[in-house]
Amino acid sequence: MARLSRILALSALLWGLGLFASGCSSWQRLETHERWTLYGRPGDNVDSAKLERALEPAFRAVELRLGPFQSKVKIHAWSDERDPGDSPRLPSEGSERIEDVPGIGTARVRAYHVTGGPALFSTSGVFLGTTEVGTVVHELVHARLAESGLRVPLWFEEGLASYWGDGACYDGEWVVDGLACWPARVLRDEPISDAELSNLLSLRATEDYSARDNLLVHFVGWALVFDLARELPGATPREWLSRFEAGAKANGPVPEAKRRLAASISNATIADWLGRLKDESPGVRLAAAKGMWKLRSQKAVDALIAAVPKEQDHEVRLALGLNALLSAGEMRLSRRTWRDLWRKVVPVLGEIELTDEDERPALTEFLRGMRGRGGNTQTGLDALARFWEE
Repeated sequence: MARLSRILALSALLWGLGLFASGCSSWQRLETHERWTLYGRPGDNVDSAKLERALEPAFRAVELRLGPFQSKVKIHAWSDERDPGDSPRLPSEGSERIEDVPGIGTARVRAYHVTGGPALFSTSGVFLGTTEVGTVVHELVHARLAESGLRVPLWFEEGLASYWGDGACYDGEWVVDGLACWPARVLRDEPISDAELSNLLSLRATEDYSARDNLLVHFVGWALVFDLARELPGATPREWLSRFEAGAKANGPVPEAKRRLAASISNATIADWLGRLKDESPGVRLAAAKGMWKLRSQKAVDALIAAVPKEQDHEVRLALGLNALLSAGEMRLSRRTWRDLWRKVVPVLGEIELTDEDERPALTEFLRGMRGRGGNTQTGLDALARFWEE
């Protein structure tokens, strides 16, 4: 059987799942580039130029950390509006691309990676239904690890992909942030039992496991890798894993994992990352702001609002403002916070100048909708996803 890692989207958030798949045969080669070959399906409307703008920084980010790919990566792209079609089946869901993750919510497939198996005509490579750079980074991590033959536990591979896949594109480069707000919040609000944690640490890619386990192995993996990366910032992934294994040998796998998980989602860690909104690098500030609405944290909302009027970079200012506003859909805000949003955030967003020809009208559409002037806020948000979608 072939190995697959899929990306889930809960609301607008993208994460991977590890499953299995057999090959599919309707993909046709469209273009060949230096580091990848692009495949599509007849009748599918794939924007190859937009896809290339996502692939370039994603490849640079992954190769910087894991070394250059030795062979061209097969990139299979489908239009986001269409079902993946003959892509691998979901567990217990037939050809459906939507599934309910118990205790977490509804998810849908956006991307995955397949390592071709021994079956004749089996298809391997990265499959993308999105051009979100973080998602591409996530899948390319899987592809590079598969090519290198580096064998690591499932939680570590998914954690590594999730950690490096969290960030933002600024000036054409992928800036890793690392604090993945959705898993941080879920792990904070939904404590995992020792028995479940032990199971997640022992999961293997060759096993059949539930959608919940698929998702949680990413969340737990992220938390552990995130803590290891903070402890050993200049180390290699192999050294990160060795450090965890040494702690697991000394303390036991579950106690070691619980200790590191608690550190990753602690109030002190969140406070440290809120401090990044004042970093000298605009790329770091943008990456820190992106996705912060998912924390459901009043302190995070306050920090975002406070940073908006002081921010000089227009892209960072937009990220700060959008993430502050989106918090209203995740948590109950005080009257004071609502007043600050309307007085300090919305007017400032109207002064932002964007260079992207698609993002300029999208911001106008979003603001018209916010002000009740006939605009569609969701349409605007969709085109501005790179500023808030984690």
